[in-house]
Amino acid sequence: MTWQDYPEVMAAHRDHKHYVDWSLTSTATILASKFPAHHVLVIKPSRMERKTFSCYDNFVSSNSVGAPTHEPRVTALSHLATLIPEALRKAQALHTNTREEIPTVHQSCDSSQSSCINNPHEWGTSDPQYCAANIPLWLKNYFEETDLDEIILIGFSKGCVVLNQIITELHALMTVESLQNKQTVNFIDKVHNMYWLDGGHAGGRNTWITSPSILKSLAAQQHISIHIHVTPYQVHDEFRPWIGKECKSFYDILRRAGAKVDYLLHFEEESPSLLWHFRILNNFI
Repeated sequence: MTWQDYPEVMAAHRDHKHYVDWSLTSTATILASKFPAHHVLVIKPSRMERKTFSCYDNFVSSNSVGAPTHEPRVTALSHLATLIPEALRKAQALHTNTREEIPTVHQSCDSSQSSCINNPHEWGTSDPQYCAANIPLWLKNYFEETDLDEIILIGFSKGCVVLNQIITELHALMTVESLQNKQTVNFIDKVHNMYWLDGGHAGGRNTWITSPSILKSLAAQQHISIHIHVTPYQVHDEFRPWIGKECKSFYDILRRAGAKVDYLLHFEEESPSLLWHFRILNNFI
């Protein structure tokens, strides 16, 4: 998981309809309310297997259930460093063209990076899809410039594999000089906060990064604050005990390395359930 999608897609599914309050568009609204001075971009996984397993091939190689293979290439960082400013530039151009009128925009895209860049409303879909988005008032007010001063990266559930890939690449950048380029270095310098929200996937390991060398490289980035928010759904799952153990190691290694890191277990007294898993999106700030 997570099988977040557009609300109409989730509403049509027998099981997913119960969680439509956390569709992609609803999640964007939730995040916008928590970060009112920021632009919010929600990035879809490039592939959805069996309408259930999100696969973020647009950032990290993933198998049929979305379990990642983390490699020290700088593809995810480069992709994100290009995608975010291009999406903002497209949104700014859209606002400039529409002036005072805010119409409904219809666009589609496929899984290629260039297609995603040309479509600020949808990233990484596996097939061309129809996308409609009403441009809200906050977009009209806030997209005055596309310069990035501060970047907050948030991963939820399966989306945490993207953050894991990013810190794997960060370590590679710090140790292999030939991998460094101005765009990715500047991008990292602007990342001030990273949020891991109840990370998990169907693989049998590597839900959380536990490599001391990778985490020490992350801890060395003192401009980045690391926030860990979890629920019993992941860290107390008796059928996937490695998740809780890896999460503890992730936090302990970062803390001992001097990272700016905090940890919070939400709904501690509740039994593990998907409901609490999704509600962390409402409660993490």
